[in-house]
Parts: sequence; structure tokens; C-alpha cells
Amino acid sequence: MSDRGPVAVLLCVAVACAPHKPDDRDPNPVRFDGTVPVAGAVAADHALASAAGAEVLRAGGNAVDAAIAAALASGVVNPSGSGLGGGGFVLVVPPRGEAMVLDFREVAPAGATMQAFAEGASSTRTGTAVAVPAEGIGLDEVHRRWGRTPRAVIAAPAVRLAEEGFPTGAHLAASLEAAPDMRVLFDTGNRRPALGRALRAWAEHGGEPFRSGWIAQDFVDTVQRNGGTLTLADLAAYAVEPRTPLRGAWGARTVITMPPPSSGGVALLQLAATVGPDTSLHCEVEATKHAMADRAAWGGDPRFANVPVASLLAPSRVAAVVADCGSHTFAPDHYGARVTPDDHGTLHISAMDAEGWAVALTTTVNTSFGSHLVAPQSGIVLNDEMDDFATRLGTPNAFGLVQGDQNRVRPGARPLSSMTPTVVLDAAGRPELTLGGSGGPFIITATWQVMRSVLEAGKTPDEAVGAPRWHHQWQPDAVLAEAGVPTEALRAAGHDVRLVERPFSAVQVVQAAAGGFRAASDPRKHGAPAFSAGPTAR
Repeated sequence: MSDRGPVAVLLCVAVACAPHKPDDRDPNPVRFDGTVPVAGAVAADHALASAAGAEVLRAGGNAVDAAIAAALASGVVNPSGSGLGGGGFVLVVPPRGEAMVLDFREVAPAGATMQAFAEGASSTRTGTAVAVPAEGIGLDEVHRRWGRTPRAVIAAPAVRLAEEGFPTGAHLAASLEAAPDMRVLFDTGNRRPALGRALRAWAEHGGEPFRSGWIAQDFVDTVQRNGGTLTLADLAAYAVEPRTPLRGAWGARTVITMPPPSSGGVALLQLAATVGPDTSLHCEVEATKHAMADRAAWGGDPRFANVPVASLLAPSRVAAVVADCGSHTFAPDHYGARVTPDDHGTLHISAMDAEGWAVALTTTVNTSFGSHLVAPQSGIVLNDEMDDFATRLGTPNAFGLVQGDQNRVRPGARPLSSMTPTVVLDAAGRPELTLGGSGGPFIITATWQVMRSVLEAGKTPDEAVGAPRWHHQWQPDAVLAEAGVPTEALRAAGHDVRLVERPFSAVQVVQAAAGGFRAASDPRKHGAPAFSAGPTAR
């Protein structure tokens, strides 16, 4: 493999590194400057969501409580990306004991069928697009297992934002410009009183109102009015799935990441194994094409499909990918048998504290504002997660992803995901880095590039997330590149390189550092991290 030239992730472009909009920022930030001890840090894609997490840390919560608070607040201030009508994954690394994943991804309703989509049902709009909403149930289970602060304290910042309103930040303004129908969510001053009532219900009763109470009925009525099949029985039957995370080596470090039904963790570990310090950008893209072809062929819900994780990460497979990179790229069929055929509606939160808790939490409503259906009594935006299934064989989904029969619609199945919540342990086994992102399939490549930039090139979180990024997802067969990515060698190797003007992913990072933590929220969403000052145990 050839020596690498200027690495894409080490550069910075003016747009990506522009200052955050003033109305996006936490009005009372505590900033890490190396002189004041920092007891915890939260990086969300909106400064007010990060501030909600830091507020809970200051109230005595741990990083788990802080991440939940940030998620609830994000659903208020950035409803295009997440909310109680969606679902997600969380990876928790405790100070003692084993790391664990909780999967609260949405599932297909019992009445969902491939035939309905073949006959024209929409997987992105109307009630047929809505999978069983699970975030309220999932966040309650996360709190039950690892939280220590009362739910009322955790939900308080989100309730305040919903009931009192908040400034329109740059990302929300752009989202509403693209989807003016979603202005219905907001009263004067961006108040959301119906959502405030739903958040208070979560604070008082946890996930139960989302299973069988008035919020559950609100979901069902809205979906069925719009042609979907969601029932109260679907909600009552929903189960959060504990999962064992995947582990891989990065030198002396350990990378802990998301197992199936996410494809992100497998792809991340494939790249970590096949890309080294001297790998050229061309060969890095080639390894990515192999990983994304494997995603299409093998990804799915492990309860319903055989996902051969061990084979995909086997040394023989790694060696074959490394040896396959020559001077020129190949057509798509070279990387995997063509199969018959994730995110503007996603967010990621990273949190760490001085006790040693590390949390990577990614939640989603799938595409921007999900199905564009709003449950009126609760003010909750409902997901369009059915589009993450292979609903029509031979047809790419909203993100252009070609997916296999393993990911077909099955009642109760979880759709394939690109979400990649990840925690990296240092050589002593302590959490060193927590990160993840939004952007559908772009999550995988963005998380990879930021992780590599921090761990291999020694960049700070700010430098890593602010750098321009590239993306390849096997099909369509093109490299998408932000301004500043060195593309000459890629073009010379035969890659179809297409420059993109609008950012396509956002990554949030917290890194353990002397005296506390460094953190960064991706400037592409105009976010900012927040910190909790206090004594540090590290």
C-alpha cells in the first residue's frame, strides 16, 4: 500500500469551521481550558441539548442521566432529527462491569407486509411508514438500569424548553425551510405545550404511557387515520433488547461498538482492521466499498437473518480486502454479488463523567421529520423507519442504499441501521473516547474518519469533527466529497468523485483529557458541547 498524502480528515474548510450561530449556544457555558477541572462533558448536536445534559450532571446525575436529558431536549429543539416518536441504540460503559448495548430500535408492526409496499404503500410518508415508536420506552429502560437521578430531574430541561420556548437555531431554521409543513409543531416563541405534557408524563410514569396510556393511543389513532396498521398490541408487545457490543483492537486500545441490527459497528471494525497509518486514501475508499457491499448483502435483524459477523471480521477476510487494493478501482459487482435491493433524521449524543461512565447514544426518526405525521395530543413527530427495510426488492431506499433480502419487512423485526455508537478504551481499559454521528449511511464513514483522526493523527475533537469528509456506500458507485478533500489521486484511480456543497453528516465526540474532558459538537449542525465543572476523579 502506498504512503498516504494529505489526509482528508486533517483539513478544514471555512464553511464547516464557521462560528456557531449565537442563538444556538448555551447561554451559560462552562468551557474546558485546561485550568478548571471538568467533572463531565456532553456533546449533542444542539447547544441547548448539550446544556440540558450538563445541567443534570451538575444536579448529581451521571453520564447516563446526562445523555438521556440531552436526548429528551434534542427532541424538543431539533425535532427533525429525533424524538419520542422514534427509537435508537445506546452503548454504556460503566466504571465497573461489562459494557452493554440496549437496542430500542423501532420494529415493524404486526400488520406490516412486503405485499403492501409492493402494491404502493409508502415507506416514507403516511401511516404505513411508521414503525413501532420506542424511544420513550427505551430511555426509561436505560434509566432503570444505570441512571441514578430521578426522571423528573432528567426531564426538567426538556420540559422547560417545550413550555417556555427557545430561539430558532440555524439547523432548525434550515430544516423548517425545507419542510414548512412542520411549522405546525411550534406555537409563538417555539413553545410546544403538547410535547411538554408528554415529557411530564415520561417523568412521572416512565415508558408506560408510551405502551398503553394516552400517548400510545395518540400514536395509534394518528397512524391508523393515515392508513397504517400500528395497534396498542404492537406497543404493549415491544421489548428493549440487551445486546453484547462488538470489540476490536486499535493497537493497545479497544474499540467497543454496535452489533447487528446495526451495520455500523461491523463496518467500523472492518475498516479498523484493513486501514493502517500508511494506507492511501484510494485504498481506504476501496476498503469502505467492501464494507458497504457486505452491509448490503448480509445486514439485517439477527433474530430473523444470519448475520455472519465472525466471518466478516475474520483475518482471512481482512487479508483479502487489503490484498485486493490495486492501482485502480473496480465496478460494484467486484465488491459483492449484486443484491436486490440511513440520516437526516438522526442525532448522536456522547457523554462522559469523572466517575468513569461513558455513553454513546444515537436516536432517530429516520429521514428529516420522519413520516411528517404529528400525534396531536402529544405533539410528537412519528418516524418513517419502515424505509430502512428493503420494502421493495430492487429499489434503493431514501438514502440510495441497496439492501438485501435479509432486511425484508417481517412483523416484529428491526430494520437494518447505520447508527454506530462507539466507545474507545485506552491501554489501561479506561474510556478514552466516545463518539457517533447522524447522517444515515454517512454515519459509518464519518464516525470512522473522526475516530481515526483523533486516535491515529492526534487531532483534538474540534479539529477532527471540523475537517472535511468523504463518503462511499458501494452503490451508487461514487465518492462524495466535501470541499477540501484531496481528490486528485482518487480520480486518477478511476473513482467517480462528486463534490457536495451541503454537509452530509454530523459527529459528536467526548475525549478524556488531563484535568477533565475535551468535547466537540459538529459545526455542520451548529451545535456546541457543554461541561460540568467540579472535582475530577480521573
